[in-house]
Amino acid sequence: MKSVAPRCLLLHGFTGGGADWSSVFPEDPERLAIDLPGHLTGPDPTSDYLDVIRALLDRLPPSIDRVIGYSLGGRIALSLIQLAPERFRSAAIISAHPGLLDPALREQRRLADQSWIRLLRDQGIEAFVAAWEHQPLFQTQARLAPEILARQRAQRLSQRPEGLAGALERLGLGEMPGTWEALARYHGRLDWIVGGEDRRFQAIAHEVLAHRPATRLHILEDVGHNPLLEAPEHLRLCLERSTGPTRNAHRISIA
Repeated sequence: MKSVAPRCLLLHGFTGGGADWSSVFPEDPERLAIDLPGHLTGPDPTSDYLDVIRALLDRLPPSIDRVIGYSLGGRIALSLIQLAPERFRSAAIISAHPGLLDPALREQRRLADQSWIRLLRDQGIEAFVAAWEHQPLFQTQARLAPEILARQRAQRLSQRPEGLAGALERLGLGEMPGTWEALARYHGRLDWIVGGEDRRFQAIAHEVLAHRPATRLHILEDVGHNPLLEAPEHLRLCLERSTGPTRNAHRISIA
């Protein structure tokens, strides 16, 4: 039987893993879901942000021409596009930030990440996970079934503290070069997806839309920051719709 080469790269969020996408998509050889650097089986990052992205780009199968990324994975997807815009014919970015341009905000984010890094290294993974899960960003997840939250917590607890600390040090938002101009120049199809209850990232999405009007914005109603966890079926439908013909910017709400 002829093997199928992967076409679409799936990138998970911070404290997640490639298996997170199994709730959204059935197993499919055309989709490649990897563990990002510092996570589970992913190598610990040891160089600066763009060197890590270049190394990832070099390891990708040549057949990959589409990328989908959530949160940290969305930022990495944007950086892949920044380095190799002709490589990717389309991208879908979920709950992500294109990068901080204000040096003061970048330094503020670095200091915040340093607090998480110290927690990981000084108190270990259990203390870190307990604090990480109580951020306001994730408050909409409180209404999910206990077994869903338990699976997420178990995966987080299986992470290596030093791996996550390295990911924050090397791949944190404060370390990420801005991708705004690369987005404006990108000629591929770009879909941007956010939860209807994630006000902070909705505001970022509208900035992206203003900066690049050809972007297609999708709002998942009654969903918070993590659609993979909170509404996997709605996210799958949204991503399947995003494979249609490109049009000028539209704001699409999916109930």
